[in-house]
Amino acid sequence: MRKETAFVIGFLVLTIGTASLIWMFALPNFKPIVLPQVACGNIEVGPMRHKRELSSEEAKTVNAWLQDHKGGWGPLSRTPPSSGDSRVMLKDENGKEALAMTLWTGISAADWNDTVFLETPDGSKVYMETFSDKDFAPLRALVDRFQFKRSAFP
Repeated sequence: MRKETAFVIGFLVLTIGTASLIWMFALPNFKPIVLPQVACGNIEVGPMRHKRELSSEEAKTVNAWLQDHKGGWGPLSRTPPSSGDSRVMLKDENGKEALAMTLWTGISAADWNDTVFLETPDGSKVYMETFSDKDFAPLRALVDRFQFKRSAFP
């Protein structure tokens, strides 16, 4: 075997092997997330964490929003500046906790506007996505029932 041929084969083995190893660790993160149907829940809003139950209409709105936004979620890639402006705890038809949503609406961190975290009830998986104002509007409507001071942009 010529020296050039051995070099090309070695280079191919090294690059394909490295790419295969990287994809072996990356592929599990590309599984689609399964978003449950929710029947009820409660929402905590603002720095004082005012709490109320979601109405059945609001639960339907959250279900529709989740079904429309199944893609684009990624793992938590940066540390959030706070615990969020609002936290929505969602339950399934059996009353079992199904999902936790943390929303940033500009109350505590204006540069995190329209960001949503989805968490499993045990906190083992956290998904994050930032949305446009239009896509985030149904969730903002849940939060805007409370009056509170918003922070300014940095």
